[in-house]
Amino acid sequence: MTSAVEVTAQRLRDRGERVTPARLAVVEVLAGTEEHLSAEQIGERAEQLRPGIHRATVYRALDALGEFGLVTHVHLGRAGTTYHLAGDLAPRHLHLRCSECGTVYDAPGDILEAARRKVQRELGFQLAPEQVALIGVCKECLA
Repeated sequence: MTSAVEVTAQRLRDRGERVTPARLAVVEVLAGTEEHLSAEQIGERAEQLRPGIHRATVYRALDALGEFGLVTHVHLGRAGTTYHLAGDLAPRHLHLRCSECGTVYDAPGDILEAARRKVQRELGFQLAPEQVALIGVCKECLA
């Protein structure tokens, strides 16, 4: 089985892009967690993996990997922006954020598929719910 880091390195090479320690560290951090990490948290963990990598370099790596379609981000409202591996590097999922306690939950990526198709068919608009958090109240706060 090929790791996300190996796949990323090959895709960068195929595009003629540089394979840098910061880019690989970012992918390694994201591949190694299911947490919703901010750019700052990714920077901290990348520095631990590869001492000497500066956070500004990690932020540039996040931007570049986003442009290449290898990393994506989601806006979680008060919880800030978090980053994830994109495309076939990670399972597609949606984010649900409780407006009461702030907890962020992952939901299956296809859970809104019927709504996505209906909006496309009736309005000619293609939804991208992976880019935002859906806001509501979790079952613990409802109790």
